Amino acid sequence: MNLEEFLALFGIQKKVAAELVGRSYFSFKDKSLLSKRPLFIGECIAHLRGPVLIPSIGFLQEIGRLAKHRVVVNPEGEWLFICGRDVFGKSIVKHTDPKIGDRVVILNRHSECIGYGDVVGPMDGKVVVKRLFDIGDLLRRERKSRSF
Repeated sequence: MNLEEFLALFGIQKKVAAELVGRSYFSFKDKSLLSKRPLFIGECIAHLRGPVLIPSIGFLQEIGRLAKHRVVVNPEGEWLFICGRDVFGKSIVKHTDPKIGDRVVILNRHSECIGYGDVVGPMDGKVVVKRLFDIGDLLRRERKSRSF
């Protein structure tokens, strides 16, 4: 999946100036440096984990500002979501009226994007948004890689 396809899932029609280097997308100014076959170059905005595109924290915030559908959750819902749980209807403070099957960004009360997911039920139901990615993923990955 490329960046434009990924952004289109959120209803964002934006061209991103980034190149795939290895398994990561980088944003940089001088394309002539690509001829030297670098491992890293510029700012990393996303990483491919198998077929799944994982955005960086900065890119996730940009997606949160531009996405068509948003869901704002209360502090309890925010904590549960960051811990890897789905979004429940009782945690939703406000939303942009997404339909079942829409990709939505999850925002906290400060309008910070904490992740995204797919709408699987009505906004007043029990499980409303199935979590696909959250910022806690970075911490959970760190915990798994450590061996003591």
